Amino acid sequence: MGSILRVETIKLQWIMVWILIILDAIINSLMGVLELNDLKQFFSPSWLTLYTYSAQFHSMFFYPLYCGIIASLLCAYEHRDGGWKILLSSPYPRQQIYYAKYILLILILGLDQLIFIVGYFVSGNIAGAPGEIPWSVVLSTGLGGWLGIFLLAALQLMLSIKIRNFGASLGMSICCVVPNIVITGFHSSIGAWFPFTIPYYIMMPQTATYAPRVEPYSLGLIVIFTFLAYLYGGRKMFVNRDWL
Repeated sequence: MGSILRVETIKLQWIMVWILIILDAIINSLMGVLELNDLKQFFSPSWLTLYTYSAQFHSMFFYPLYCGIIASLLCAYEHRDGGWKILLSSPYPRQQIYYAKYILLILILGLDQLIFIVGYFVSGNIAGAPGEIPWSVVLSTGLGGWLGIFLLAALQLMLSIKIRNFGASLGMSICCVVPNIVITGFHSSIGAWFPFTIPYYIMMPQTATYAPRVEPYSLGLIVIFTFLAYLYGGRKMFVNRDWL
Protein backbone atom coordinates (compact mmCIF):
# COMPACT_ATOMS: atom_id res chain seq x y z
CA MET A 1 0.00 0.00 0.00
CA GLY A 2 2.86 2.37 0.83
CA SER A 3 4.43 2.07 -2.61
CA ILE A 4 1.21 2.69 -4.50
CA LEU A 5 0.51 5.67 -2.24
CA ARG A 6 3.89 7.13 -3.19
CA VAL A 7 3.10 6.62 -6.87
CA GLU A 8 -0.25 8.40 -6.50
CA THR A 9 1.43 11.23 -4.62
CA ILE A 10 3.99 11.73 -7.38
CA LYS A 11 1.34 11.82 -10.13
CA LEU A 12 -0.82 14.42 -8.44
CA GLN A 13 -0.71 18.05 -9.60
CA TRP A 14 0.43 19.49 -6.27
CA ILE A 15 0.68 23.06 -7.51
CA MET A 16 -3.05 23.06 -8.21
CA VAL A 17 -3.80 21.40 -4.88
CA TRP A 18 -1.79 23.98 -2.90
CA ILE A 19 -3.39 26.86 -4.80
CA LEU A 20 -6.84 25.56 -3.91
CA ILE A 21 -5.95 25.03 -0.24
CA ILE A 22 -4.37 28.46 0.19
CA LEU A 23 -7.24 30.20 -1.61
CA ASP A 24 -9.70 28.43 0.65
CA ALA A 25 -7.93 29.70 3.78
CA ILE A 26 -7.44 33.25 2.49
CA ILE A 27 -10.92 33.77 1.04
CA ASN A 28 -12.82 32.36 4.01
CA SER A 29 -10.64 34.18 6.54
CA LEU A 30 -11.16 37.50 4.75
CA MET A 31 -14.90 36.93 4.44
CA GLY A 32 -15.05 36.09 8.14
CA VAL A 33 -13.21 39.29 9.09
CA LEU A 34 -15.41 41.39 6.80
CA GLU A 35 -18.58 40.00 8.33
CA LEU A 36 -17.12 40.44 11.81
CA ASN A 37 -16.84 44.18 11.11
CA ASP A 38 -19.98 44.64 9.02
CA LEU A 39 -22.31 42.82 11.41
CA LYS A 40 -20.88 44.03 14.72
CA GLN A 41 -24.04 46.04 15.37
CA PHE A 42 -26.08 42.83 15.33
CA PHE A 43 -23.65 40.23 16.69
CA SER A 44 -20.93 41.00 19.25
CA PRO A 45 -17.46 40.47 17.72
CA SER A 46 -15.57 37.55 19.22
CA TRP A 47 -13.36 34.65 18.26
CA LEU A 48 -16.42 32.39 18.20
CA THR A 49 -18.33 34.79 15.96
CA LEU A 50 -15.36 34.98 13.59
CA TYR A 51 -15.17 31.20 13.44
CA THR A 52 -18.88 30.97 12.71
CA TYR A 53 -18.59 33.38 9.78
CA SER A 54 -15.48 31.71 8.36
CA ALA A 55 -16.77 28.15 8.80
CA GLN A 56 -20.07 29.03 7.14
CA PHE A 57 -18.57 29.68 3.70
CA HIS A 58 -15.89 27.03 4.04
CA SER A 59 -18.20 24.18 5.04
CA MET A 60 -21.12 25.10 2.79
CA PHE A 61 -19.26 25.77 -0.47
CA PHE A 62 -15.48 25.49 -0.56
CA TYR A 63 -14.84 22.25 1.33
CA PRO A 64 -17.38 20.04 -0.50
CA LEU A 65 -16.45 21.65 -3.84
CA TYR A 66 -12.74 21.04 -3.27
CA CYS A 67 -13.50 17.43 -2.45
CA GLY A 68 -14.82 16.93 -5.97
CA ILE A 69 -12.00 18.91 -7.62
CA ILE A 70 -9.23 17.01 -5.84
CA ALA A 71 -10.93 13.66 -6.55
CA SER A 72 -10.95 14.61 -10.25
CA LEU A 73 -7.28 15.58 -10.11
CA LEU A 74 -6.46 12.17 -8.61
CA CYS A 75 -7.97 10.51 -11.68
CA ALA A 76 -6.91 13.04 -14.32
CA TYR A 77 -3.65 11.26 -15.18
CA GLU A 78 -5.38 7.91 -15.79
CA HIS A 79 -8.06 9.45 -18.00
CA ARG A 80 -5.38 10.52 -20.48
CA ASP A 81 -3.68 8.26 -23.04
CA GLY A 82 -4.85 4.93 -21.65
CA GLY A 83 -3.57 5.61 -18.17
CA TRP A 84 -6.02 3.22 -16.53
CA LYS A 85 -4.75 0.28 -18.60
CA ILE A 86 -1.17 1.09 -17.64
CA LEU A 87 -2.02 1.43 -13.96
CA LEU A 88 -4.11 -1.73 -13.82
CA SER A 89 -1.45 -3.74 -15.60
CA SER A 90 0.84 -3.12 -12.61
CA PRO A 91 1.23 -5.86 -9.97
CA TYR A 92 -0.89 -3.93 -7.47
CA PRO A 93 -4.38 -5.35 -6.78
CA ARG A 94 -7.21 -3.12 -7.96
CA GLN A 95 -8.55 -2.88 -4.43
CA GLN A 96 -5.24 -1.42 -3.21
CA ILE A 97 -5.18 1.10 -6.06
CA TYR A 98 -8.68 2.27 -5.18
CA TYR A 99 -7.95 2.59 -1.47
CA ALA A 100 -4.65 4.38 -2.17
CA LYS A 101 -6.49 7.06 -4.14
CA TYR A 102 -9.13 7.32 -1.43
CA ILE A 103 -6.61 7.59 1.42
CA LEU A 104 -4.65 10.28 -0.43
CA LEU A 105 -7.90 12.18 -1.07
CA ILE A 106 -8.94 12.25 2.59
CA LEU A 107 -5.40 13.16 3.70
CA ILE A 108 -5.42 16.17 1.37
CA LEU A 109 -8.86 17.16 2.67
CA GLY A 110 -7.44 16.90 6.19
CA LEU A 111 -4.61 19.22 5.16
CA ASP A 112 -7.14 21.66 3.71
CA GLN A 113 -9.04 21.62 7.00
CA LEU A 114 -5.85 22.23 8.96
CA ILE A 115 -4.80 25.19 6.80
CA PHE A 116 -8.30 26.63 7.08
CA ILE A 117 -8.02 26.58 10.89
CA VAL A 118 -4.56 28.15 10.73
CA GLY A 119 -6.00 30.89 8.50
CA TYR A 120 -8.73 31.47 11.08
CA PHE A 121 -6.16 31.96 13.86
CA VAL A 122 -4.03 34.28 11.74
CA SER A 123 -6.96 36.42 10.59
CA GLY A 124 -8.35 36.60 14.13
CA ASN A 125 -5.06 37.92 15.48
CA ILE A 126 -4.72 40.44 12.66
CA ALA A 127 -8.32 41.64 13.13
CA GLY A 128 -7.90 41.75 16.92
CA ALA A 129 -10.89 39.53 17.67
CA PRO A 130 -11.90 40.06 21.30
CA GLY A 131 -12.43 37.36 23.91
CA GLU A 132 -10.91 33.90 24.13
CA ILE A 133 -10.38 31.39 21.37
CA PRO A 134 -13.09 28.67 21.57
CA TRP A 135 -10.60 25.81 21.39
CA SER A 136 -13.13 23.06 22.08
CA VAL A 137 -15.47 24.29 19.33
CA VAL A 138 -12.73 24.81 16.76
CA LEU A 139 -11.00 21.47 17.37
CA SER A 140 -14.18 19.38 17.65
CA THR A 141 -15.92 20.88 14.61
CA GLY A 142 -12.69 20.96 12.62
CA LEU A 143 -12.04 17.27 13.23
CA GLY A 144 -15.72 16.44 12.84
CA GLY A 145 -15.91 18.29 9.53
CA TRP A 146 -12.98 16.27 8.23
CA LEU A 147 -14.47 12.95 9.35
CA GLY A 148 -17.84 14.00 7.97
CA ILE A 149 -16.46 14.52 4.48
CA PHE A 150 -15.21 10.92 4.26
CA LEU A 151 -18.51 9.80 2.75
CA LEU A 152 -18.53 12.60 0.16
CA ALA A 153 -14.92 11.74 -0.71
CA ALA A 154 -15.97 8.14 -1.41
CA LEU A 155 -18.83 9.31 -3.61
CA GLN A 156 -16.74 11.89 -5.48
CA LEU A 157 -13.92 9.41 -6.12
CA MET A 158 -16.40 6.94 -7.58
CA LEU A 159 -17.85 9.62 -9.86
CA SER A 160 -14.40 10.92 -10.85
CA ILE A 161 -13.39 7.42 -11.95
CA LYS A 162 -16.51 7.19 -14.14
CA ILE A 163 -16.41 10.72 -15.60
CA ARG A 164 -13.46 11.13 -17.96
CA ASN A 165 -13.83 14.86 -18.60
CA PHE A 166 -12.45 17.13 -15.86
CA GLY A 167 -14.70 20.02 -16.91
CA ALA A 168 -17.81 17.85 -16.67
CA SER A 169 -16.75 16.61 -13.25
CA LEU A 170 -16.13 20.17 -12.05
CA GLY A 171 -19.45 21.38 -13.42
CA MET A 172 -21.29 18.56 -11.67
CA SER A 173 -19.59 19.40 -8.35
CA ILE A 174 -20.57 23.07 -8.64
CA CYS A 175 -24.17 22.15 -9.47
CA CYS A 176 -24.32 19.90 -6.41
CA VAL A 177 -22.83 22.49 -4.04
CA VAL A 178 -25.21 25.33 -4.99
CA PRO A 179 -28.33 23.59 -3.55
CA ASN A 180 -26.63 23.67 -0.13
CA ILE A 181 -28.02 27.20 0.22
CA VAL A 182 -31.52 25.72 0.51
CA ILE A 183 -30.96 22.16 1.75
CA THR A 184 -28.88 23.16 4.79
CA GLY A 185 -31.96 25.02 6.01
CA PHE A 186 -33.68 21.67 6.58
CA HIS A 187 -33.34 19.64 9.74
CA SER A 188 -30.22 17.45 9.64
CA SER A 189 -32.34 14.28 9.66
CA ILE A 190 -33.55 15.32 6.19
CA GLY A 191 -30.79 17.46 4.70
CA ALA A 192 -27.93 15.16 5.72
CA TRP A 193 -29.02 12.57 3.16
CA PHE A 194 -27.60 15.00 0.60
CA PRO A 195 -23.88 14.33 1.24
CA PHE A 196 -22.66 17.81 0.27
CA THR A 197 -24.35 19.26 3.37
CA ILE A 198 -22.55 17.13 5.99
CA PRO A 199 -19.56 19.45 6.63
CA TYR A 200 -21.92 22.37 7.21
CA TYR A 201 -24.10 20.50 9.68
CA ILE A 202 -21.04 19.41 11.66
CA MET A 203 -18.91 22.56 11.53
CA MET A 204 -21.47 25.26 12.25
CA PRO A 205 -21.53 25.99 16.02
CA GLN A 206 -24.99 25.39 17.45
CA THR A 207 -24.71 28.60 19.47
CA ALA A 208 -24.99 30.66 16.27
CA THR A 209 -28.34 32.39 15.70
CA TYR A 210 -28.67 30.92 12.20
CA ALA A 211 -27.15 27.52 13.01
CA PRO A 212 -28.76 24.54 11.24
CA ARG A 213 -31.06 22.28 13.21
CA VAL A 214 -28.94 19.25 14.05
CA GLU A 215 -29.84 16.02 15.83
CA PRO A 216 -26.44 14.41 16.58
CA TYR A 217 -27.55 10.77 16.79
CA SER A 218 -29.52 10.69 13.55
CA LEU A 219 -26.76 12.68 11.83
CA GLY A 220 -24.15 10.20 13.02
CA LEU A 221 -26.17 7.23 11.79
CA ILE A 222 -26.71 8.85 8.38
CA VAL A 223 -22.98 9.62 8.07
CA ILE A 224 -21.91 6.08 8.98
CA PHE A 225 -24.50 4.38 6.79
CA THR A 226 -23.86 6.48 3.69
CA PHE A 227 -20.09 6.32 4.18
CA LEU A 228 -20.10 2.52 4.19
CA ALA A 229 -22.47 2.42 1.21
CA TYR A 230 -20.41 4.82 -0.94
CA LEU A 231 -17.06 3.28 0.00
CA TYR A 232 -18.23 -0.26 -0.67
CA GLY A 233 -20.04 0.73 -3.87
CA GLY A 234 -17.03 2.63 -5.20
CA ARG A 235 -14.60 -0.18 -4.44
CA LYS A 236 -16.86 -2.80 -5.99
CA MET A 237 -17.38 -0.68 -9.11
CA PHE A 238 -13.65 -0.11 -9.51
CA VAL A 239 -12.67 -3.74 -9.00
CA ASN A 240 -15.32 -5.17 -11.32
CA ARG A 241 -15.06 -2.77 -14.29
CA ASP A 242 -13.32 -4.73 -17.04
CA TRP A 243 -13.16 -1.84 -19.53
CA LEU A 244 -10.70 0.11 -17.37
